[in-house]
Amino acid sequence: MEHSVFKDLAPAYIDKLTSEETNKQIEKHINQCEECRSYLNKMKEDLLLDDEDERKKEKRNIDYFKKVRSKNRKRTLIIVASLLSIFLILVTAYYFVFVNMWLASSSNVETSIQNYDTMVTLSFKAKKDNHYIILTDAKTDDGYTDTIFVYEKRGDFSTPAKLLKDGSGTTFTFADENTLLLYNGKKKKLTDEDKLTIQYKDKTDVISLKDLYDKSNDAE
Repeated sequence: MEHSVFKDLAPAYIDKLTSEETNKQIEKHINQCEECRSYLNKMKEDLLLDDEDERKKEKRNIDYFKKVRSKNRKRTLIIVASLLSIFLILVTAYYFVFVNMWLASSSNVETSIQNYDTMVTLSFKAKKDNHYIILTDAKTDDGYTDTIFVYEKRGDFSTPAKLLKDGSGTTFTFADENTLLLYNGKKKKLTDEDKLTIQYKDKTDVISLKDLYDKSNDAE
């Protein structure tokens, strides 16, 4: 067998793709030819090195994907934990704001009106010990309060008791009997249609805003 033919057949021989007859000729040749025998051994070593490099490369790729998957798993766990924490905070807030707070019955609320010159303050205080009143209001397009919702709540750590022990209130400031000073500094001419609605659990009180004004201020 010629050297050139052997070298052409060597890769197929190593991969076991040659026929038995060809294998016999190749093996006979390498037993007789030191050069071709060295050539074949060198080719086998190179292939082994290539295979080893390929395995190392595959291992690096696998390790990389494992790291990426591990990071993604950690990131997912962090996101899930954050969402769970937010959910628990919202549930807790819901409990203390809505479950632990309710529209108050008028019989449980002490209501008073205080006049200070042209300022009128409606105050609401709980009659029961360790209960407090919280007001939420709705405003008109002009910006003044025309609806008050009166809520009652038990004392808890969500609202410092000292802030609510004296009750909650809403203040109106008048320029005169028929004129309300708005929060933005403008003036609102009042009519008999301008009302203040106070919503309790068991009833709704409606007061004319003009009736809140203390007319004794004009006498002075």
